[in-house]
Amino acid sequence: MRLYKKSLIPISGIIYGQTIYWLTIISSLIVLLGTIISFLERNSPLPASYLLKSVIDGRSKKDIWTNSLIGEPPDIFFFLNNLSYGESITMIGIAVGVSSVIPATLFSSYFLWKSRNPVFALIALIASVLTGIGIFA
Repeated sequence: MRLYKKSLIPISGIIYGQTIYWLTIISSLIVLLGTIISFLERNSPLPASYLLKSVIDGRSKKDIWTNSLIGEPPDIFFFLNNLSYGESITMIGIAVGVSSVIPATLFSSYFLWKSRNPVFALIALIASVLTGIGIFA
């Protein structure tokens, strides 16, 4: 005889978890691909061998970026302008992983609404919007 009853997981929780799970798997594969490409490419504006050697030598962030080929710390526009390089592919993978919470919360809010939890659906929708503003601002 069972001592405890089996608890049922709400569909909104399953949708949230599955969305986070699959987007994390996809992002990790993109990061892996970008890392492999960055170590194999020859004429990258951010050579992986230079960055790795500089970090292992204990150089400061300022020193690493001023002595690099681009001469300054890269911003989002650097990665968007160089999408075919390994470092940019790696950054895309990281961005997918970090921002995976946005679609997960959106999908979860829809299923919370359908299961007659309007307060939680509205809170999830607000959280999704605020997270999107925070990430993309």
